[in-house]
Amino acid sequence: MNLQNLSTEVQSQSKTIEEVFMNFSMEFPQLLDSGKSSSLDDLLETLDTLEKENSLSSRTETSHFHGYEEKYSGLFSDLNEKIQNLSQINTDISHIKNDSEEMELIALNAMVVSIKSGDKGRAFSKITENLQQLSTSMIGLSARLSSEESALINNVTNLKSLFQEITSCQRKISEISSTEMNKISKCINRSATPLHEMKQLSQSIYPQIQGAMEGLQLQDIIKQAFDHVVMCFDQFVDDDSVSSNEEKLDTIAFNISLSEIAQDVLSDIGDHLQRASDIFSQKWVLVESILNQTEERRSDYVHNFSHSSTSSDEMSIVAQLESATDGFQELLKNFAQFQGIQKKVVTVCRNIIDRAHGMYDVFASLRPVISRLQHVRILQQIEVSKNDAVMAVKDLVTDMDNLIMDSSNSLDTMQVTIETFIAEISDMISVFTSTMSDDNAKMTEVRTEKVAFFNTLQTLQERIYSLMQHFTVYPPEFKHQCDHVNTMLGQLQSIQLDFNRMKGQLTSEVQRLTDKKARFMHDMNLHNYEIKDHKFKELIKKFTITAHKEAAGKIAGFEVEAGSAPGDITFF
Repeated sequence: MNLQNLSTEVQSQSKTIEEVFMNFSMEFPQLLDSGKSSSLDDLLETLDTLEKENSLSSRTETSHFHGYEEKYSGLFSDLNEKIQNLSQINTDISHIKNDSEEMELIALNAMVVSIKSGDKGRAFSKITENLQQLSTSMIGLSARLSSEESALINNVTNLKSLFQEITSCQRKISEISSTEMNKISKCINRSATPLHEMKQLSQSIYPQIQGAMEGLQLQDIIKQAFDHVVMCFDQFVDDDSVSSNEEKLDTIAFNISLSEIAQDVLSDIGDHLQRASDIFSQKWVLVESILNQTEERRSDYVHNFSHSSTSSDEMSIVAQLESATDGFQELLKNFAQFQGIQKKVVTVCRNIIDRAHGMYDVFASLRPVISRLQHVRILQQIEVSKNDAVMAVKDLVTDMDNLIMDSSNSLDTMQVTIETFIAEISDMISVFTSTMSDDNAKMTEVRTEKVAFFNTLQTLQERIYSLMQHFTVYPPEFKHQCDHVNTMLGQLQSIQLDFNRMKGQLTSEVQRLTDKKARFMHDMNLHNYEIKDHKFKELIKKFTITAHKEAAGKIAGFEVEAGSAPGDITFF
């Protein structure tokens, strides 16, 4: 192989190596571009959003349900007290009813006496008849009063029961909400933990890629070194172009020195190529190891957490969120139940007020009856005092007088009790209904928050499902770029083989020239020979790498001033 062909091959290989390094220099920065997101990043972001929305969805209910039962304990205690107060009314009603029955019995006895008295007892009979009618009215009104009281007590008891239902309903809403919120939070934490670990592992690949880029620093040195080899080849002179043997010998010796310089530079290139290849390969072994570990974890994650996998529902993100959706449906039922109970509370509160006023209306009807009874009693006493025929009922008239007075006193006591009860129960019901109205507004706000969260949950759930269907750890083009780097590493190894072959060809050429020089020296009976052409100095000046200047100077027999450390670039 002639030197011209070898020079062409050197230039070709220099260009090939330059292209490989250029491809490396384009691929590595793209691989390091952290601005591109993957399914892993999107899934972590989605889970983070879900966790925040989950926390926000309970902000109103947390403040609303806190101390809820304590808030109603005072009202509940007052309600119990009012029920106790009604027992006094019940006692008064019993007295009036008993008195009315006794008055009716006395009136009947008096009626018997008046009938026996004949015409003389006719006036007394008329009075007694009125007394009996009034007594009967008293019995009827007392019965109505008792009925109104019973209805009032039933309504108050219903209110207590409804309060317990509301408390129970709110407690259940709070428990369901807390359970589902904790379930979602637990699902997120369980799902996100391996993702963060996977993220940390995947991120460890970038320092290795950064480390692989250190091999690119040798690109300029290798390129300039190839230029030095080409410069050497460009200086070769065909020994057939000179005529005398001395000129031929000088040309051959010059070509040998040039070849030795080229050999030395090629050896330097080989070292740099090997160093760059080692840097690339060593780092890329770590890159592929991380890729394999990441892929294994990705595959396990999809298997364990994907709804379509064979994993249990306890692990599946989608299944857990669907379970939370079912819990939300139960929550909505309890919201509806709460609102239904509230409507009943409003009705019962209205009934309590109505029944209390109903009792007062009956009481108002009793007052004139008592007044008429007292009037009739006076007439009865007058008639007894002037009519000897009915003198026998004098004691009955006295008993009647006592019963009427007793009923009047019971009525007075009951009036105070009823008026106080109406005033207090009205105030209490007003506070209760106002509190319930506030709670209803808060509960509506809670429900609105939950519905908004549920809509968000469904949206994020669909996104999570989509991401899990095509789950990736690195950006979509990352694997393709890594495969390209692997291909280039294979090219670099192939180039090294061609490079070693080319070095062998140059060695053969040097040996051929050395043998040719030995023959000339033998023919000219010379034992040693020094080159007379001093073109080396001009050639060495063109070298940009200090180490090459020094090596070329030693081969050519010139002393070159030491400069930077071998491998450094000198700019002229």
